[in-house]
Amino acid sequence: MEAISKLNINDNSNYCFKDIKSFLIKKFLYENDIECINILLNIYNIEDSIENICPSYISLKHLKRDIIRFLKNKEGKELIAYNLSNLIHDDINRFELFMYLEGYRLGFNATKSANKLECITFKYLDLEDIYKRKKLFNYEMNNLEILNLKEKFLRTLIKDEKVKKHIHDIVYGFELHILKSKIYNLNSHLDKQLVFDFESCGYMFKEMNSYLSKKELYGLNKKIIKFLYIDGIRVFQNAYWDGINDRVMKRYK
Repeated sequence: MEAISKLNINDNSNYCFKDIKSFLIKKFLYENDIECINILLNIYNIEDSIENICPSYISLKHLKRDIIRFLKNKEGKELIAYNLSNLIHDDINRFELFMYLEGYRLGFNATKSANKLECITFKYLDLEDIYKRKKLFNYEMNNLEILNLKEKFLRTLIKDEKVKKHIHDIVYGFELHILKSKIYNLNSHLDKQLVFDFESCGYMFKEMNSYLSKKELYGLNKKIIKFLYIDGIRVFQNAYWDGINDRVMKRYK
């Protein structure tokens, strides 16, 4: 528990779980302290019996596509997107893991929603079916009643002002502490790209102008903030649905 010792707790301190979790979250998100996320997962496992934390880690793929689209008229846009993706690869995966964890916890503890899903479950599955399954309706694509229930849950979730503020605060805190400086210093991480100059009489190579202006870097930063918020909601919603399903499954395992 070395990370916990960094809190410098003395005999007169009265740290509660909330204080400790806040510390662990910041150390993980902003300093990439893996020990802290392991401790946090252990705390959550004790509190909520959460065991199935498994994000898909596809946010970076979506972000790379968005960057190329944003820089559609820029020379070397694919190289820029590649270099930026490499630069923030671990950061985005860390962000996605934390967003998934937060959404999953909320869904796992949504008892009323789990009760509704449980009632519908027995219209289509018996106990033997549930025992055989590793997942419930996490990836359901055909059952309209289940899909309608899922849509209702997620629509209610994203209308919740506390949820939206929570996601907003995570995104802007992460951008401020981690991504902003990397984005504004992106030019120092760009690889030089040479292209063949067919217009030159000597058919020479020339260096492609891949460097970004301050205005372009500012626009790119805004684009990434917007992406993180939208994709953060996607990850949070998927995790919330997973959490509800796993809560039902845990009742029969």
